[in-house]
Amino acid sequence: MSEAKVVNSNMNDYELWESFRCGNEKAFSIVFNEHVQQLFKYGVKFISDEEMVKDSIQELFIKLYHNRQNLGSTDNIRLYLFRALKNKLIDAIYSRKDTVSLSSTILPFEIANPEEEEDLEDDWEMIVRKSRVNKGIQALTPRQREAIYLRYTLDMSLEDISVLLEMNYQSARNLIHRSVEKLRKELLLELIVLMLLVFR
Repeated sequence: MSEAKVVNSNMNDYELWESFRCGNEKAFSIVFNEHVQQLFKYGVKFISDEEMVKDSIQELFIKLYHNRQNLGSTDNIRLYLFRALKNKLIDAIYSRKDTVSLSSTILPFEIANPEEEEDLEDDWEMIVRKSRVNKGIQALTPRQREAIYLRYTLDMSLEDISVLLEMNYQSARNLIHRSVEKLRKELLLELIVLMLLVFR
């Protein structure tokens, strides 16, 4: 009973996870509520089928709950959950495709979701800017898009990105650098084309 009173969202990840592993219901609720939305937004980048993503997240938390006493410790719950969901989605995609193997390095990854990013109050300049950015993003590889999303949308550290993308720190850093450079070039090219159309 005393443990339930001290469990709260201000606990660090290690303490919160340990409370969950020990069977604390409030700790489980906090873990779920703090991460479920980000997990869903991350999941639909791989699979457009929202129901499949929701089912995968539900199955993930059910499995975690029933096996909590056998789980390892972690001081980074978000990374732990992202890795677990990504592996689950790989299995889900694999089960739907006639393929011999499927790894995280060839997963599709789409950043632009109209329902997530569209804002009816945006002015025309903002709409054009978003359109240009989306076009630039689509020129990136799925792995580059994922790296950009993790780094600049979720503000994930390079260390965490390297773990999630299963590469060493320097490779993750290089990947993000190349992605940003490619995006910058694509946006510059788009701007040049627009200027030619306007001033011809």
